[in-house]
Amino acid sequence: MRGANDNAEHTGSGSFTASVRSLVLPILVVTALYGLPLMALLVAGRGDGALARLCILALCLSLPFLIAYAVLRRATARIDVMPHTLLLHPGFPRTGQYVVPYSVIRGIRVRRRLGGKLAGSSTLVVDLAGGTPFAVADLADADAARAAILDRLEQRKPLPPVEIPVESAEIPRILAG
Repeated sequence: MRGANDNAEHTGSGSFTASVRSLVLPILVVTALYGLPLMALLVAGRGDGALARLCILALCLSLPFLIAYAVLRRATARIDVMPHTLLLHPGFPRTGQYVVPYSVIRGIRVRRRLGGKLAGSSTLVVDLAGGTPFAVADLADADAARAAILDRLEQRKPLPPVEIPVESAEIPRILAG
């Protein structure tokens, strides 16, 4: 629903996307867990044993899937802060784009767990009317996304009514000739 009057804000941060570091970290951990013992076995001359073959099999089966997951997650998980709505893309494996008007947002939280603290990523949870939470995980800068959404919500608050004085001048009438 990107129209001429509802484009993403590019004045500051633009779209908020998934963290590269949080997606690459599991690849590095699995590579270290199976690659280092494999290297030690090869140096020790035991590279033809069952344990070495197990390490090779684990690396060959897990790394392509982890790399594909990281690439797909990086390409699909994002939050777009628009002037009138919030576009939430939860990312792979969930598909779709969710258009959330600011009027149904009841709260915004940033959730960090141990993996997020290590990788520098967090999950932005948007609480919707009716008690439904919506989460977008692995965001690089969820705090900035929360601040941008709260700023947009603050701009949408109605202004207090302005009292017009009674003794104001009359609006002149235009005479048609």
